[in-house]
Amino acid sequence: MIRGHGEIARHVARVVDVVERGCVASRQPVHDRLARSWERSLSNYRVDPGQASLPQVVTARELREHRERLDTFMRIAREGVDRLYDSLRPANYCVLLTDAAGVTVDLRTVPELEREFRAEGFRDGTRWSEMEEGTCGVGTSLVDRQPILVHRGEHFRSHNIAFTCSSAPIFGIDDEPLAVLDASALNSPEHRESQVLVFQMVVEKARLIEDAFAFHSLRGYWVLQLGRSPELMHVHTDYLVAFDDGGRIVGGNRRARQELLQRRGPAPEQIGDLFECSASDLLAAAHARPGQAIPLRIQGSGTRIFGLLRAPDARPRSGIAQVGEAVGNDAAGVAETRGFGHLATDDPRVSNNVQRALKVANRDIPVMLLGETGTGKEAFAKALHDASDRYKQPFVALSCAAIPESLIESELFGYRDGAFTGARSKGARGKIIQSDGGTLFLDEIGDMPLVLQSRLLRVLAEGEVLPLGAEKPTPVRLHIVCATHQDLPRLVAEGRFREDLYYRLNGAVFMLPPLREREDIGAVIDRVLHEEARAMGRELHLADETRDALMRHPWPGNIRQLRHAMRYACAISDGPLLMPQSFPPDLFSAAPSGLMRGAVQPALPVLVAPADVPPPALKPKDLALRERMLETLRRNQWQVTVSARELGLSRATFYRKLAKLQIVAPNRQAW
Repeated sequence: MIRGHGEIARHVARVVDVVERGCVASRQPVHDRLARSWERSLSNYRVDPGQASLPQVVTARELREHRERLDTFMRIAREGVDRLYDSLRPANYCVLLTDAAGVTVDLRTVPELEREFRAEGFRDGTRWSEMEEGTCGVGTSLVDRQPILVHRGEHFRSHNIAFTCSSAPIFGIDDEPLAVLDASALNSPEHRESQVLVFQMVVEKARLIEDAFAFHSLRGYWVLQLGRSPELMHVHTDYLVAFDDGGRIVGGNRRARQELLQRRGPAPEQIGDLFECSASDLLAAAHARPGQAIPLRIQGSGTRIFGLLRAPDARPRSGIAQVGEAVGNDAAGVAETRGFGHLATDDPRVSNNVQRALKVANRDIPVMLLGETGTGKEAFAKALHDASDRYKQPFVALSCAAIPESLIESELFGYRDGAFTGARSKGARGKIIQSDGGTLFLDEIGDMPLVLQSRLLRVLAEGEVLPLGAEKPTPVRLHIVCATHQDLPRLVAEGRFREDLYYRLNGAVFMLPPLREREDIGAVIDRVLHEEARAMGRELHLADETRDALMRHPWPGNIRQLRHAMRYACAISDGPLLMPQSFPPDLFSAAPSGLMRGAVQPALPVLVAPADVPPPALKPKDLALRERMLETLRRNQWQVTVSARELGLSRATFYRKLAKLQIVAPNRQAW
């Protein structure tokens, strides 16, 4: 964009008037900031306001180094950058992300105007620091540590005076700038008020990215997500406050640090210093109402606020034994094969599964994993991948039940750019292409829509995938592992699952036993306790009555439920010994002894009576239900899932009824 000599001369004269003579258009705070920036640019950095050359660009090697230092942050920020670009692209804005040095590390330009943007210096690696460019959106926001709109002639260098730039710095949890998010246009209306909405959008997206990175940085701690409105809690966060297992506050997002943690007076050190409750109270309330906002009051002011509590991620552990939810001791006589050592236990069925899996790991045989929710199907699939020759290739997982039906197709098969409204400008590689040469794990395959079953069958038959909107298929080397808790033959009979796809996927079948039926349940409990206690840096043990209660619990949620319950107990226990009261209050609520309701007493078995002997003092209605359940269980060879479905009950409800009515499977009456 060519600037005339007269335009450049007028701009230089205006800079001199402002810096040397103190002439400003108004005394608004933003103009004061711009005037101070112009003075820095001329007096401190000695930037020439009449210089019309392009901005400097770092070398390819230097750019790679700048990006590598921000690798994790850029991955987290990408979604926010994409969303801002999608909103502003129709108005011909480019969106860029720079690091704290002002170097552009990520850039989105309008395809039709890419040449024009590049010609003006908007490209990867461009330096936009105030030291080099003078007053500009990126550089000035980094110096001032505040968002800023620099509109047209407010820029310092004459090369930039046609641009409009809205910039917002993004900070880490140490209050140091990490990056700057910027939206710029080559042309815009004269009045800066025309850019207010764009500026607000940039600020909002920068805060979302900042909060997302804060959450990532604090993921090893308990994180309290806080907001003024419980209805908006799941989609909007005002504050993030993180604390350790002892209730000590370790940090938060920038707004929380400024408004809650750095207020007048002594800074709060414990959760109880900030809110009118303790950390233990918070944990108990969160477990009693999972996924629901907890009402809180701020100490001193009594201000009402709402919180959602997020459990800490387990701290990194060595080896592959940490994968997924399936755990156990290493079985004697079973080799420590890569990937399977942590799954080989003293349970004969698990050990047999491992031995058979080792034999098919490198064969071209599709694998089907069956078992209840929480038994560790994804962990087994990952172990199978790690034990194969494909272990250096990607392991890609997709839950067909966790993604809305309308999105499964694009997630699985991918799409090219412009395939549908809202599609990313560069398209997206689907899970099938991502897993090329490795393993694709399809969890809850029974929930896959019929129309997609047909497409998946074609991929398996032809060895190639056609992304949405593409004209040419892409060859893939595909190894599939599927999992389900559903009765696929029944779905086939009902016409809800394709028979030909069922036989295509049903190669090697592995039935993963539920935790309550595993012979090594004691070893599994010990392993989970060891891992969770080590993750929290504590040395903890189980009291005898606690171990007895855990051993006898029916565990409807299997190993996943055990892990969550153990994590809760490790977090709230005050001493080294885990008592029954340390566990979630509702875990043993069905126990006839009233265990976990506050009484300190030895734990009694949850199931105590033989199946054919009704317990005393049952109401006629309960006796009738007990008989129905027994009759259904016997007819179905004591298969709980089938029996629960026949009676119209969920598995969790069915297990609660088993405990309440004291029905014990024949193979467990030896307890």
